Amino acid sequence: MSRTKTNHLGLRSQLKRKREVEDSGEVENNSAKRAAKALTPAPKGKRAKGDSKRPTIKGAPKDRPATDSKSSRPPENESKDAKTPTNKDEPRRTSTPEAANATEKDSSPAPNAVLDPALLADHFANCIRKSFDTSSSIELEEQYLPSKAFLDTTGFDKNRIAANLPAYLERFSIEGKDGLSTCKEKASPHTLVVTLSGMRTADLARELRVFQNDESHLGKLIAKHMKLKDNIKLMQETKIGIAISTPMRFKQLIDADALKTRDLRRIVVDGSYRDDKKNTILTMNQTFQPLVALLNEDTIRKRYGTEEGRVDILVF
Repeated sequence: MSRTKTNHLGLRSQLKRKREVEDSGEVENNSAKRAAKALTPAPKGKRAKGDSKRPTIKGAPKDRPATDSKSSRPPENESKDAKTPTNKDEPRRTSTPEAANATEKDSSPAPNAVLDPALLADHFANCIRKSFDTSSSIELEEQYLPSKAFLDTTGFDKNRIAANLPAYLERFSIEGKDGLSTCKEKASPHTLVVTLSGMRTADLARELRVFQNDESHLGKLIAKHMKLKDNIKLMQETKIGIAISTPMRFKQLIDADALKTRDLRRIVVDGSYRDDKKNTILTMNQTFQPLVALLNEDTIRKRYGTEEGRVDILVF
């Protein structure tokens, strides 16, 4: 009996010890699991318990609050304004192609246009030899113009453009503006302005209207717009002090006795002007050859360099 009771007590003590061992092992395992869990990093996008509610940005300093990356960039408008400051109230300057072309052509005179009389005579002689390449040396000599035929205009310091032609004429006219604004008889102009084309004739006529009045009119003789008979009638019925046209039309009017040269004082050759193709009145045969014929007209050539009834060639 006592032996059996002793055995029961032994079994109980063994079971109790086994439970204590198992309980202690479970406690150790639980603490180990909690420690491992604490060391394991939290998954991306999830916050571990006890973490701060405020999100942190990778690379941001810990002692400074995180800021939005977009707000840290400088405004685009500020960077552009710093580079190119503009004033919206200032009007934008614009220019038309026509005005640009006109300014370019007028402000860049043709070479060899502004020379003294001796050099002008040589330049015209070279142009004559080039244009009349089939003429003999004797025929060429008869067409050369003497240096005394040219008036020295190198002292004119303004640009040789259409707007300055009135000032040019006043500068080299003994009578001045009053003399340029008079006319004695019909069909007897005192000034001929020889141009390259009808369009250029119209341009110069607009500038020379300052010399027009009731007693002296401006003769704008454009061959394409008026027939020769109409120009003849205009010259015969009107007092024209300054006539503007191409060399061919002037020669035709002289041959028709509709343009008298007895009161003629000057022939202005528009030598500085160049058209869109860079041609001048001296470089094209269709204009230069009639010009040479006009300048060598018998009633004009014999008066070059004379004291009475002198006629001067002015190259503008």
